Amino acid sequence: MISDELELSHLDARHVRNGWRLLVPPRVLDAPAWALVVIDREPSKILSLVIAGTHARGRIDPVPLASTEPAVLAAYAKQLEVGAVVVIDQHLIGELSSEIEGLLRLDMDGTEQSLVALRALKKHAGRGVWTEPPLLELLPAPAYEPIQRTFDLLIPDRSALLAYVIEDDHARVHTSIIATKEAGNISRVGTHRAIGDLVSEATLARDWNQHYKRVLTAVEERYAKPSVGVFLERATLMKILTGPSDQLARELNAKRVVIDPAPAWLLGLLGGAAVAAMAGRAASALASMLPQATRNRASALAQRAQSAMKESGAHPFALLGFDPLELWQRLRHYYRV
Repeated sequence: MISDELELSHLDARHVRNGWRLLVPPRVLDAPAWALVVIDREPSKILSLVIAGTHARGRIDPVPLASTEPAVLAAYAKQLEVGAVVVIDQHLIGELSSEIEGLLRLDMDGTEQSLVALRALKKHAGRGVWTEPPLLELLPAPAYEPIQRTFDLLIPDRSALLAYVIEDDHARVHTSIIATKEAGNISRVGTHRAIGDLVSEATLARDWNQHYKRVLTAVEERYAKPSVGVFLERATLMKILTGPSDQLARELNAKRVVIDPAPAWLLGLLGGAAVAAMAGRAASALASMLPQATRNRASALAQRAQSAMKESGAHPFALLGFDPLELWQRLRHYYRV
């Protein structure tokens, strides 16, 4: 998915920094350090406590840890003033290293190597490795091939992907990314700086709904013909990240999000999201008037229909073995302050 010869050019440091801040949950930004706790069989037997990250303190004196229960680990992170905690049994470290090293190959790209490590860690989640937030329990660890096949199915080669977030005061672009896919891999990555001489950032930000098509033309000239482009303002993005599950559908209907180009598979997903949002509100009102047994049968029927669509291959993420949109529903509360 990521080319061994990835070209990074025309990167705007402000755009990159802002993009990172949008992607990372607020709690991690507020406490950018994380703690690694090495124990001997029992949480109370701490062998080493290291604070790493932006506000690294290095190895510090052990702070007592009562257990590895989620609530206890969450309180422990607050006590240490860190955004995350990883607890690992020292007896597992050697086993994990051998297991991961035995599965790695020189021809693997970084994404595949990361998936190998994630799958190994997930096997021991709650049995030698504990994390707060509980990402090992939440994150799926598919094989690399289904991800690559899905990427190839949904995004054509020799095309560009771009995303723009505009400042709410329309003074400038908050963050941008432009990437090119070639031979199945992301081969070039840049920001608006790459086309700034063709489309002024200030002009674009001032009236982005009118000028975003100039960006598409410029990207095609400098990179490749766009296959997916997303444009929205920062406040709109934050509403989608932290709002109810139908917020994206609402923003699309209000034309506060522009997706252009939008491939057929994405239109299908977005159309489904809009219908689901409307149906969801109506169904909630109707469900309150129906007996519980009737509601249960309707819910089971809807779940079977969704499963049938995925198993038939009609769903764009059928090859993955998990639905990224469902995954996001499980992760979204970490973005609420």
